[in-house]
Amino acid sequence: MFYFLRIGIRLANDYVTFRFRLARHGLHAFVASLKSTAEITLVLGANVLLGLFALSAFPPMYAAQLPWWQALPLLGAHALLMTVPAALLRKRVLPHSVVHWAHRLPVPPRVQLRADAAVAGLLAGPLALLYAVSTVVLLMEGPPWLAPARGIAGTVLSLTLTYAFSIAVLALRSRRASTPPYRQRGAPQAQAYAVRALRPRLPQLWLRLFWLPFWRAENVVGWQQSALLGAALVSAWAWMQVPAGVARGALAFLTAILMVLLTDRGDKAVREQAALLAPVLAPLPLRPAPLFALARAFAALPALLVVAAVAVLGAPLGLWAGTAGRVWLALACAAPLVLVATPLRDQRVRVALVFIDILLLTAVGSELWP
Repeated sequence: MFYFLRIGIRLANDYVTFRFRLARHGLHAFVASLKSTAEITLVLGANVLLGLFALSAFPPMYAAQLPWWQALPLLGAHALLMTVPAALLRKRVLPHSVVHWAHRLPVPPRVQLRADAAVAGLLAGPLALLYAVSTVVLLMEGPPWLAPARGIAGTVLSLTLTYAFSIAVLALRSRRASTPPYRQRGAPQAQAYAVRALRPRLPQLWLRLFWLPFWRAENVVGWQQSALLGAALVSAWAWMQVPAGVARGALAFLTAILMVLLTDRGDKAVREQAALLAPVLAPLPLRPAPLFALARAFAALPALLVVAAVAVLGAPLGLWAGTAGRVWLALACAAPLVLVATPLRDQRVRVALVFIDILLLTAVGSELWP
């Protein structure tokens, strides 16, 4: 009996270790995929990021100074907001294929909960470190509204709720019985689409092999690009509306960043999809080069849509009558096209190109207003 008990304990520990290592591997892959974007962000907004990190514990510490019937809902809302990264990364730390496979294992609920808690701790660890540093900074500053004991208690409560919500997010995913993952059946579907369309139009192939996969199953590229496009359009509208001052320059800078990142992330997603489709399309009587070129051209369209919106919003203000306006429009149209046409042989060259595009668009955009 003790032998079987030892075997059960060992299997339980092995499952928790497997889940933890799987989550760590997924996070490493996620960080590697954002390497170029992180370099751009650090170069362009290091001071802003440091300020945000230093104030990360400000919301729970400030909310804790209020009466408890007001503080508790605010702390709960803040904790729920801080759970969003865990909800977005749940597919990275627990892939669809592992959910389907692990559902058939005889894993007790308490062991499953231990594994979810370990992975949630891995996700909440950086937030706890940020809170600790930010709490020390705020305590050293000593603002007049701050009661230290209540502020620390509010921060700890918010972090604990975030940890609990993260466990709940992972538990809901790990306990879900699912069909075989889309990726396992994606290649045959792509080949079937191509076989049925041996004489296709390129837009039809682009729709089936690039556009639809970006919205299906657990692919988040479609939502990611939609969020970036919406943010860029809102930033462009605000840029054209705010009065002169620091806010206008900051919005011009933000619009340039969002436009370039919108093209950069979309182009990378298209190239990754093309790499997946290349071996599937190779044995078929199709020329994939025109299809891949069309897909990369479509990756530049969202940024060009933002340029069109800026042109329409700025026309009544007379911004395009001068030389600076024409130069900005030319640069804004050329930047996404240059990005999608540049080979990805060296990531640092790509980062430098993105940085130069943002810098030029910001510099010329600051000269639009008299």
